[in-house]
Amino acid sequence: MTYSPPEQFAIIPLIPIHIGNLYLSFINSSLSMLPTLGLILLLVHLVTSNGGHLIPNACPFLPPGVPLLLAPFLVLLEVISYCFRALSLGICLFANMMAGHSLVKISSGFAWTMLSMRGILLLAHLVPLSIVFALTAYVSIIPTCIHLNDAINLH
Repeated sequence: MTYSPPEQFAIIPLIPIHIGNLYLSFINSSLSMLPTLGLILLLVHLVTSNGGHLIPNACPFLPPGVPLLLAPFLVLLEVISYCFRALSLGICLFANMMAGHSLVKISSGFAWTMLSMRGILLLAHLVPLSIVFALTAYVSIIPTCIHLNDAINLH
């Protein structure tokens, strides 16, 4: 039972483990991470069960029927394309997040200004506020759909 907010961050060793100069104790935060780890492992098991049909698999970077002479070049090309795909998706995600946060900040400020003006504009703040919610949904749902489409339709 915690009595003050900082007490929740206290490190309490539950199973002390000393190996030479290393202190590898099982602590209270490790205990609280176990249910999360269990849920993640259960999710991974459920998604990959039945042959893993829910997650597309682009196995060993070599299309079927490729001559062995071209195999090293194609594998190298595929590895490079996967590296640049991760880089480009990261840049795209960063740009979407920055644009979304900027629009949410501007719209929220506009809604707050309209709300604080009183009078006829008191209910008009609902318009920019609904735009904030729509933008939040757009920024989170559209990139997710794009990335899922790219994962399912590899070529």
